[in-house]
Amino acid sequence: MPQNVMASPSRSLSPRQGATKKVGSLRTMWLIAWRQIGEAMRNRSTLVMTGFFLMIQTVLIWISLRPLAQGHVSPKEAGFVGTLMAFYLLYVGLMPTTPAVGIASGVFAGDKERGCLTPLLVTPASNASIFAGKVLGAVLPALLCAVIGIVVYFVEIVLFFGPEKLVLLPVSIVVLILLVIPAIALLGAALASVISSRVSTFQSAQNYSSLIVIVLWFGLAGLLFLVAAWGLWTFATAVVALYVVDVLLIVISAATWRREEVMARQ
Repeated sequence: MPQNVMASPSRSLSPRQGATKKVGSLRTMWLIAWRQIGEAMRNRSTLVMTGFFLMIQTVLIWISLRPLAQGHVSPKEAGFVGTLMAFYLLYVGLMPTTPAVGIASGVFAGDKERGCLTPLLVTPASNASIFAGKVLGAVLPALLCAVIGIVVYFVEIVLFFGPEKLVLLPVSIVVLILLVIPAIALLGAALASVISSRVSTFQSAQNYSSLIVIVLWFGLAGLLFLVAAWGLWTFATAVVALYVVDVLLIVISAATWRREEVMARQ
């Protein structure tokens, strides 16, 4: 008599197992990011570039914001001076983040050349954890430098021109600037990481990634033009869109990364 063969139900993760898996992925992502941060911070050029940006920032602000040295800023000048202060806030926040593109260009290609990428690929770490960890490891040191530059910028205004001049900064623009800086840094690092994961040498990754900085600065100039023409809601929409693009770029890049082919070539 023939036996009925019943297909066994597919095994699914319980809520507790799913939560454990998510925690494990986040921990793996952070470990990868922490290793990348350590390599970036041990690089002497990172510290040299940070000091260079702070020196240029101090001289540029002292020369360009001389109207603030006056005891009183007229209402007619207040709007222009506030906009100029906001522009320099954006400048001092973005300039220290540009090295993130250079760091990200080596997170895959550089590791492949040094032969230290394969040990990571043979681990159970998911592609998404590897990509997100590499990108964060490139971005966080740059964002730390940006925070230092922004704090120094406010301190310079207080010391050079007086604390009362800080009220000239439009609060809404300041908030949007502080939000857009990490978004742009993430976008640049994510694009550079994608390129780094697809090429075979660090030199090739750097050559392609150098174009990213140019594209980002032109894109930022276009955004500022649209803000001037259409208002702050354009800025706010662009900030949200940038974060969405950042997440999608990392997820799609991780999903389309041919990890087995990379391992086979090592």
